[in-house]
Amino acid sequence: MGWTVPYTTTSRDELVRHIFDEHNEPGRFEIIDHSLRGNVLYLLYFKPEQNYRFITVYLLSGPSPCSRREGDRGWGYKDMDESMHPYYYDCPERLLKQSDVQSEFAVAWREACRQHRLKIKRQKTLASEMPAGTVIQMAAGWDANGQRTTPVTFVRAHTATFFIGKDGDGKLWRYRWSNVVGDPTESALKYSAA
Repeated sequence: MGWTVPYTTTSRDELVRHIFDEHNEPGRFEIIDHSLRGNVLYLLYFKPEQNYRFITVYLLSGPSPCSRREGDRGWGYKDMDESMHPYYYDCPERLLKQSDVQSEFAVAWREACRQHRLKIKRQKTLASEMPAGTVIQMAAGWDANGQRTTPVTFVRAHTATFFIGKDGDGKLWRYRWSNVVGDPTESALKYSAA
């Protein structure tokens, strides 16, 4: 499962057009819907011979800044279908509900995408509703007994991904909502400062 780098693609847009041109085979594998999320392309295929639809995930990658300075302009991709349970979970619901694949890994992957979407929604709600001074338990790393946590005092929301909080020494840091231990809403209520 390596990377494919076509000789003709020097930008992400060119690579996406290349994938559409090369991988859409009417009567065999037809692309019927897609979504591009950053450098992850989700394609919904229809296979008429067997009358089923499936999702393929394409990871897109361009040259590093160092490689560009040396003249490399090539963009490439790595593809995997949903039955391989790719570890990318922002596939839109409209694609997920159209898939017919019932393999254990594909079903688990689609459910993981839905759970990821719910987690993001909870984080956005938390970011907009959490009062300043709330103490949140954050993942602090790993030890021999499992995950350790550390308390962080919420100061203010920064984005849907990050918030500003104070560590135990009172220093301000930017923290990821995704590192909140447990359900962020429950954590906020449980450790709320009175």
